[in-house]
Amino acid sequence: MQIILVEDDADLIETIQLGWPDETDRIDAYMRYADFRPVLFSGGLAAADCVILDMQLPDASGTQIISDIRRLSDVPIIVLSGWGGTEFRADLINQGIDDYVLKPLSMKELHARVARLVRRRAPGTQIADAPVMINGVTFDRSRRALLHGGAQVDLTHAEFQLLGTLIDAQGRVVSRDELYLKAFGRPHKEGEKVLETYISRLRTKLGQLERKAEDTIQTARGSGYRMIVQTSGS
Repeated sequence: MQIILVEDDADLIETIQLGWPDETDRIDAYMRYADFRPVLFSGGLAAADCVILDMQLPDASGTQIISDIRRLSDVPIIVLSGWGGTEFRADLINQGIDDYVLKPLSMKELHARVARLVRRRAPGTQIADAPVMINGVTFDRSRRALLHGGAQVDLTHAEFQLLGTLIDAQGRVVSRDELYLKAFGRPHKEGEKVLETYISRLRTKLGQLERKAEDTIQTARGSGYRMIVQTSGS
C-alpha cells in the first residue's frame, strides 16, 4: 500500500513509520499543509491508497484539507485526532472522511483500518459498471458520480459503495447491518447514526439534480432501506 501521512508531530510520524506492521507498505509524511498541497494539486493522490490526516496542523484546518482532497480525489481519508465527540465526527463524515481514529492510537488498529479501506476500494471488489437511472438521474459508476442534464455531483467512496449496494439489491430491503458491512466495512453499533447521515446526504445529492429522485431511497422502518431504480438502456 502507498499511504500519505499528514501529521505535524515528528515523534508520531517516526512511531508510525517505524512501527508499521507491513514493511512492504510505503508511508510518505508531510508535517505542514504547505508541504502536502503541491502533491495534492499536482495529481499526487492518483497513486495513493489512503490519506491519514491530523486535524490540527499549524498552517491549515483539517476541514479545509478534507475539502481540498474531496474536490480532487475519492481516496480514503482516515482522520487522527486527540479529541472530538459524536457530533464532531458526524460533521467530518458529512465532509467526506471514511474513518476516524482517536489518539493515542493503536498501530495494529490503524493498520487494520487502512487495510480494510484499501481492500474495499480495490477494483476486484467494486460493483458492476452499468449506468443506472434513478428517476431521471444517472448513477455513473465509472465516474463515481450522479449526472443529470449536463450537471455532475461527485460521490465520496462511502457514498458510492452505499448507493451501489442499495441499487444492486433490486428493490429488496437491505438491513442496517448489511449496509454497514458493505459501505463501511464494519458492523453497526447500537445507537450509531452514521448510516442515517449518509442516507440523508445521498437523498440531498439526488434531489439537487432532480427533485423526484430524492424520495427514491425508501426507509423500511425498523429494518433498513430499499431503492427502486430502472437500469438505463432498457
